[in-house]
Amino acid sequence: MLLAKEFLCLLLSGWLVGSTHRKLVRGEFRRAWHAWFIVLIVLGVVLAFRLMAIRYLESPTSRAYGVPFVIAGGDFIDGRWRDGGVGLYMPFPFLADLGFGIATCLLPLAILSVFHSHRVKKGPDAA
Repeated sequence: MLLAKEFLCLLLSGWLVGSTHRKLVRGEFRRAWHAWFIVLIVLGVVLAFRLMAIRYLESPTSRAYGVPFVIAGGDFIDGRWRDGGVGLYMPFPFLADLGFGIATCLLPLAILSVFHSHRVKKGPDAA
C-alpha cells in the first residue's frame, strides 16, 4: 500500500510539473513566469532535501528520516543509534519526497497560471 501511495505522489507531482510547464510554453505568458517556474523548481528540490533530513522517533528504540515518506531509519541497540536501515524500494520514497517538495512549491504558480490564462482568454477589459 505504501508503494502505491509513493507511486501516486510521483504521478501527481509529475502531472503538475508537466501541465504547468505546458501551459506556460503554449500560453501567453511572459519571461517572468518562466523564470518563476525555474526558481520554484529549484526551491522545491531544496525543500525536498530538507524534508528528507527531518529525523523523528517512531518508538523509543527506532527512528526514521524523511517526511512524508521515510527514506531511512535507525535502531537503538546496545546504547547507540545504528542508522542506515533502508527499505527494499529505496528509490521510490526518495523520488516521491522529491516530487512532493517540487509540487508543493510549484502549486501556487500552477493555480495563478490558471487564473491568468482565463483572464487572457476573456481579454483585459473583462472584469
